[in-house]
Amino acid sequence: MNRARFISPLLVSVAVACSLACSAGREFEETPNGGSGGASSGGAASGGASSGGAAMGGRASGGAATGGATAGGAASGGAATGGAAAGGAASGGASSGGAAAGGRASGGAASGGAATGGAIGSGGSATGGAGAGGSSAGGSSLSAGCGKAPTIASSMYNNGNPISITAGNKQRRYILSVPSNYDNSKPYRLVIAWHQLDGNDKQMYSQNYYWLKDIPEAASSTIFVAPNGEKNGTPCTGTGNGEMSCGWPDSGGAQIALADAVVEQVLQNFCVDKNKIFANGWSYGGSMSYRTACSRPLGGSGTWGVRGIAIYNGAAQLSLGNCSPSKPVAFYASHGTNDNVLGYDGGVSMAQTYARLNGCTWMTPTRATGNKVCTNVMGCMTGYPVEFCSFVGQHTPDPPREGGQRWQPQEVWKLFSQF
Repeated sequence: MNRARFISPLLVSVAVACSLACSAGREFEETPNGGSGGASSGGAASGGASSGGAAMGGRASGGAATGGATAGGAASGGAATGGAAAGGAASGGASSGGAAAGGRASGGAASGGAATGGAIGSGGSATGGAGAGGSSAGGSSLSAGCGKAPTIASSMYNNGNPISITAGNKQRRYILSVPSNYDNSKPYRLVIAWHQLDGNDKQMYSQNYYWLKDIPEAASSTIFVAPNGEKNGTPCTGTGNGEMSCGWPDSGGAQIALADAVVEQVLQNFCVDKNKIFANGWSYGGSMSYRTACSRPLGGSGTWGVRGIAIYNGAAQLSLGNCSPSKPVAFYASHGTNDNVLGYDGGVSMAQTYARLNGCTWMTPTRATGNKVCTNVMGCMTGYPVEFCSFVGQHTPDPPREGGQRWQPQEVWKLFSQF
């Protein structure tokens, strides 16, 4: 398939810049400083990608970094790709009262009670409709897998082995992780991790789904899935940690069809609170998270929807297709001020779009000049926050650490876990 056909003319300048960086590497593994650093032109460097991103001719391996190797050389221990390639690859209980915007609840049920319609809880049911956790239509927010033993064999998950699934008349795959203490009478969150360009499902598993699963509370309360992408209209099949050119081209809605199939299979087999489904992703995967929120918002016309998303150095158009965001979704985004693969202002623009949909009073987030600056946009509808974190750095899902610790997974979990 000609990859150029899924990028609109508006993306030409972005795609050309991205093409240089995305050819540079396949992995974004952790580095002590989160991966900003630089390979010099014409030679090999260790420790990261150059501040100028990746140019043609080089490839980085390892590293959590920022865009790739420089022209003519290979970086070892350097930065992963994730940007765009030329031609189109780029990177508790329910409260009393009425339902939240969009005809659905604005969050997940807490342990104090169940939403109207029969959600499992440790207390009574709420009255008057769905609050933060119930289903506004009066039906249960619980998936069909609640109270049942899964038909997916235990040997097929929690080990990094892909599960085969049919979606859009193609044989696709995904990786599944379920809490070790899984109890089919208890509803869990579901998080979809979309990988970057040149990544794959195995990389998401090895990175603990953008490090969210490193958080003990998340690991014990959340089911994680990592769908696998396509290249040139064909499902990716690589077995290594990343695969060159594997991404999320908008081929007639093929990637949303994959999301539908994966989510449906998980809902049929495991106990999930359908009001607590989330998506996150870096670069092309961040764009796919944006597309997921657009096409499958909670309260939309689909059979499922995301309650919130997290985007790391993404861009709106890369996977958006003809979808135009129209319903509120809890929103988090971060972006490096020195990102030369997918521009910083594009990240701000996505936050502004959801600030408008979420009823917020928009003010441009503070741009970082030292440590990260996370801005919580004011005036948003209850249950629909918008947060944007600015950091000094490049194209990476793993921003420079503060106090020796990663900060981004905690910020994202703070958003996801409030529901």
